[in-house]
Amino acid sequence: MSTPTDGQNSYAPGWYPDVNAPGTERWYDGNGWTQHTRVAGGPNAAPVATAAPTGAAAAATAEKKPWYRRKAIAIPVGVLAGIIVISGIGNALSGGGDRDTPAAGVKDTPAAVVDEPEEPAEEPEPEPEPEMVAVPDDLVGMTADEAANALIRVGLEPYYDGDDDWKVLEVDAKGEVEAGTEVTLTLDEPPALTLAQENAIQEAQRYVQVMPFSRRGLFDQLTSEYGSGYEDADAKFALDYLEDNKLVNWKKEAVEAAESYLDTMSFSRSSLYQQLTSEYGSQFTKKQAEYALEQVGY
Repeated sequence: MSTPTDGQNSYAPGWYPDVNAPGTERWYDGNGWTQHTRVAGGPNAAPVATAAPTGAAAAATAEKKPWYRRKAIAIPVGVLAGIIVISGIGNALSGGGDRDTPAAGVKDTPAAVVDEPEEPAEEPEPEPEPEMVAVPDDLVGMTADEAANALIRVGLEPYYDGDDDWKVLEVDAKGEVEAGTEVTLTLDEPPALTLAQENAIQEAQRYVQVMPFSRRGLFDQLTSEYGSGYEDADAKFALDYLEDNKLVNWKKEAVEAAESYLDTMSFSRSSLYQQLTSEYGSQFTKKQAEYALEQVGY
């Protein structure tokens, strides 16, 4: 038999399950629920009827009664189960009592990671422009020592393999290059000297250290039988060696000769000129003699 519900009074009086007190039954008298209860499955006897209030007292009593006593409502077991299921679904949808506990079988979805924008990399500072210097263009023909000093003065690094007095044949750089660049000098290695050549060079150097000589006068001194007596070829080699290695300056020799003559005796300009250029005198060239006269005040 179905449980009576609100608005229905066609059910027969009897004991019906009390949904508000599981395991008990409440008496339905055909019009509404009574206060009579019993343990479920008790003897099927009707409770003793009590006098119902009338008039205003009955109305007041009806207003104060709870819903399950004002109406004859009996909720079937199937409907009650449905309510429980629906309540469970609603509770699940609303997150239940503990929002931090995930439902069984449901994996936590990690929060999306928001990549922060990377700061732009700092631009490297531009490298300064290299300093450029000009390679001297007159290095060929200099001695290695002279060329090296010329390169150092402009901020370049010289490199050569040989003696300082060897002549420069070739330079591996020209024009403008970066300061500090190594510049290689190719040198002219002189041939091995003979003993006569070595001695002629040494004796020629000693002569010009003692007194002033022109090239011609020094040649005569080296080759004369009253002088050193060297072969002409050896004497010429010695003079060329002195010139090539800038061990002698004929103009300076002429100035020293003019000063020496004037220290000994008085000379006019023309007589001093003759003394400097004559084959019986110092044998300087005309240009060398003119230079010497200008230097001494003539």
